Amino acid sequence: MKDGLHIIDSDLHVIEPSDVYEQYLDERYHSVMPKYLGWAPTNFPHWEVQGRIIPPWALDRDVANAQKYMDTPTEDVYRSIRERDYDATSTLESMDIEGIDFAVLYRTFAHMVVSIDSLEAEYATACCAAFNDWLADYCATDPKRLKASAILSLHDPEMAATEARRAVEEKHHVAVVLLPMPVNGRYFNAPECDVLWRELMRLRIPLTFHGTSGGACQDYVSNRFVGLPNFRTLNHASAFPFELMLALGAMILGGVLERFPDLRVGFLEGNCGWLPWWLERLDDQWGKYGGGESVQLSALPSEYFKRQCFIATDVDEEMLKIVIDMIGDENVVMSVDYPHADGPFPHGIDTFLELPGVGLESKKKIMWDNCLRFYGFSDDLAT
Repeated sequence: MKDGLHIIDSDLHVIEPSDVYEQYLDERYHSVMPKYLGWAPTNFPHWEVQGRIIPPWALDRDVANAQKYMDTPTEDVYRSIRERDYDATSTLESMDIEGIDFAVLYRTFAHMVVSIDSLEAEYATACCAAFNDWLADYCATDPKRLKASAILSLHDPEMAATEARRAVEEKHHVAVVLLPMPVNGRYFNAPECDVLWRELMRLRIPLTFHGTSGGACQDYVSNRFVGLPNFRTLNHASAFPFELMLALGAMILGGVLERFPDLRVGFLEGNCGWLPWWLERLDDQWGKYGGGESVQLSALPSEYFKRQCFIATDVDEEMLKIVIDMIGDENVVMSVDYPHADGPFPHGIDTFLELPGVGLESKKKIMWDNCLRFYGFSDDLAT
């Protein structure tokens, strides 16, 4: 609680430990498990996955220079937390510093591991399950305050649906998360993905899309910048919002939300300032072309968003006031992005409460009420 206000962080992060796959990966895959290589020059842990380095830029000198420039101001802030290996107790203590009552926890690197198109579906699913089991144990330190989100891979949608069911029913995950990029050319409005959307509706949990700056798939927006000047800045600036914009378009214009009207979908850590323009653009283009499309919609794209979708704002995002003016404050959640060095911890909630142009009532909704509705949490969570 902060200044008498209850707060849920919609997207707090963990840093995966070195032994997550040694401890949790199905023994059938131990001979080919992701190999932990330590902390890279880019100031991140990195792995070798079937001959590929994850993150792909982990050893890049130019990325290391840019990352050092960004990381240096927060080295003292995170030093003791890193020494504790980002354990659950340090996360809870950091939440106390910020005034965060509850948080839904998301991966940092585990989705990069399964972003490689060429992975066998069974192997990719096993890597997801290993992380999901580790995260469930991590959250067990304080299951009331720490809520787990399960990673999935679309290498095989039926396997993804099975893992979603296992993670929710056996491990008590409260959401599932997908990378917003295609896998082997398969995108979210492909018919074979319907098995997953159907299962998520049955489980009554939300689907979230959350990008990464370390994707290894071929069809990834920032890979076009590899080897060119200032890659790290272009990579980080573009990958998160652009991939979310396209995923949102596929889910709405591709007819997924028409077919699955009870599916709740969140678009996290890609800013929200682009949303009003993108919805207006989708509405405009549907009005011009939609009547001739093979899959018909019964509402405008913006109406589907308001009915079924949520978007996350950064706590320092001044464009939020425009989003609220254009589409309202009912579909926005927030995160301080702990423990990533580009976030404002330990002053994230203070930053949000001081954000100009957004009223306190809207901030209350974004910090609490909207998150309750999105994740399907009980109204008495704070009691």
